[in-house]
Amino acid sequence: MLVVCEGQVTEVEYFEGIRDYFRSLPVDIRSCKVIGLGRDPGSLVDHTIRERDKKEKEARAQRDANIAYDEVWCVVDVDDHKTLDQALIAARQGGINLAISLPCFELWVLYHFEECAAACGPDSIKRKLRKHIKDYDKHLGRAFPFANHEVARDRAQRADPDHCTPNRKGRNPSTNAWLIVEVIRQSGRSR
Repeated sequence: MLVVCEGQVTEVEYFEGIRDYFRSLPVDIRSCKVIGLGRDPGSLVDHTIRERDKKEKEARAQRDANIAYDEVWCVVDVDDHKTLDQALIAARQGGINLAISLPCFELWVLYHFEECAAACGPDSIKRKLRKHIKDYDKHLGRAFPFANHEVARDRAQRADPDHCTPNRKGRNPSTNAWLIVEVIRQSGRSR
């Protein structure tokens, strides 16, 4: 599994932490193997397709299907990106799963602590996170409650019940980052 993130800190720390929580070793999370590129969604999807294709080529050359990725995900925020619609089309056409958070990925992190059902912006989410993570500055800290992933999923589903598939933009607030967590969880169980 490959997870490529728009963000370079929070997303990477989260998915590496959840991978370790479930002991899911075959998860390649970029920018430390969860790739955090700090790019716009269109560029992120293009990069992800190239990464996936490179691994598939390597798998064919070595005649080892285990080298290729079984699942490929991109993690993006809605923000004010002008390339989100282009990224959605490219992801669908390229066989990439896009997890989208509105307004930002930190909403998924917040759901590990509390509900958030009213429309909001990134600043209000970060303020709320500071109540739960002392001096929150994008880093999650060692004591992050990864075990709350199911509660977080339930909160995300209550906030936007229709945001339950990849390559779909939900309403504010919404996140389908829980889809990636489910795949990582299943990967850990199959080992």
